[in-house]
Amino acid sequence: MTTSMRPRASRRRPSTLAGGVALALGLVAGGCQELTLTNPNNPDRARALEQPASVEALAASSFRAWWPNAHDEAPVWALSTMADEFTAAFFDFGILTASSEPRVAYDNSQTYADRFVNQDPWYSLYASLSQANDVLVALDSGLTITNGTQNDTPRTRAVAKLVQGLSHGYLALYFDRAWIITERTRTDTLTVPGTTRLRGEPAGYRAVMDTALSELAEAARIAQGANFTLPEGSWLFQSLSAADLARLARSYAARLRAQVARTRDERQAVAWTQVIADVDAGMTRDFAPIAVPGVFFNDFTRVAARTRVPTQPGDFARVDYMTVGPADSTGRFVAWVRTPVSARTRFQLVTRDRRIHPAGNPGADGKYFGYTTSQRFQDARGTYHQSNYWYRRQGTGNTWENGPQLALTVDELQLLKAEGLLRLGRAAEAVPLVNRTRVRNGELPPVTLEGPPDEAGCVPRKLDGRCGSLWDALRYEKRVELIGVHPAGAYLDARGWQTLARDTPVHLPVPGRELATLQLDNYTFGGGGAGSAPAPEPEQCPVALPRCS
Repeated sequence: MTTSMRPRASRRRPSTLAGGVALALGLVAGGCQELTLTNPNNPDRARALEQPASVEALAASSFRAWWPNAHDEAPVWALSTMADEFTAAFFDFGILTASSEPRVAYDNSQTYADRFVNQDPWYSLYASLSQANDVLVALDSGLTITNGTQNDTPRTRAVAKLVQGLSHGYLALYFDRAWIITERTRTDTLTVPGTTRLRGEPAGYRAVMDTALSELAEAARIAQGANFTLPEGSWLFQSLSAADLARLARSYAARLRAQVARTRDERQAVAWTQVIADVDAGMTRDFAPIAVPGVFFNDFTRVAARTRVPTQPGDFARVDYMTVGPADSTGRFVAWVRTPVSARTRFQLVTRDRRIHPAGNPGADGKYFGYTTSQRFQDARGTYHQSNYWYRRQGTGNTWENGPQLALTVDELQLLKAEGLLRLGRAAEAVPLVNRTRVRNGELPPVTLEGPPDEAGCVPRKLDGRCGSLWDALRYEKRVELIGVHPAGAYLDARGWQTLARDTPVHLPVPGRELATLQLDNYTFGGGGAGSAPAPEPEQCPVALPRCS
């Protein structure tokens, strides 16, 4: 199989949220308009959920159903490019419209060509949520899962709770509001009789996240007191003990708790003490599920590193200069920032960061990024989208469908902890956590409370060329280490750090198709209207630090 072709993962989506609830919870709603034929050879839903093997299989496939929402195409490509992490000038996945400047409001109409930016994750997350809920409904009815003499009910319940929490959690990360639907939701009273309208209003993102965090805590509690192993080739696609699963749930909770914030004030108000507690109780090794060709794979990294012609690496997307530029020591990045956006052009930087290029050879490939003078993007679509840097840490060749797929790393958790320590006034404790990746992977001199060494090769620099602070170094490390690993991470962090480009949408609206079906008014965000990011203020630190305003 070449890198230009790949199997399409099946992501069956109900036509509406109401239809999705019907699919998984047995609610009859008018949203689905597809012709449904009964197959007498297949058991109906009620009978299937009475069969232990069927319920266990549903739980075992639930994480696979959730995975594309964080590691596929929508909405993460639009979000990554809106965060100026990756850059591209193609219309695919809504990239060009979403990342062009000045930013425009998201088109939430049912006829928008790129409506799948918010439509895909909305229906797909409810599908994975419904799958997890079905498992929990069956278990709550008294069903027991056994394999020989072993009781596997705790394993099944813990995984279903994990996926339930991840599904609600990512709804809260991406959307301004959503309906909270759990195994305890009364399906017989969910809709207004004779209509497709759901009773009540959707919950705001904070309430949805509170539900998600409670579900992840329950997953951790169940797993912590159990004794089971998840096999590598299914379930979560990495061999995990019950204790490992508990640590994974706590780790995802730490990420979600911090990244749900939409503003600088909300990010500061995060329960950082709890984030640190979750990190400390979290993973001690990277979560990197093992890909299975045609079954479980990482489509985001496939596209990110795609190279169909050897002389044109990174032929779909490139690494944005806002990601690698702060490492530059030539002054070209500062000049690029000072140039009006529409007049910016690509350039070569020189840096001491070995993730970008080897020592003394700025035209060679570094550990994470490569350099090329080839160009894929049309000048007419904006030369500011162009870059000479491409992504090569993951996804090259067929690695996106073979071997481990980094998804949540110990380094990410330690950098998250470092941010918490810094915000809690414990900056000295944050210093060695920032240096973990900086020294090991970047081969850079360590930072201190003063920041990076203030010298010719300072990494990172501020946008005005001055040597950066400890806060700048932390943010730089997180962007460089998480690119391609946590595809939405740069966007989710940037909105809370107030570093998104002005008027970027800070979240996605409920899809216009869903609003029309549920008889709710259409709305949207960004472009200077509601839900628009304010002017970026990257120099403002959350606490007093040297070289910070």
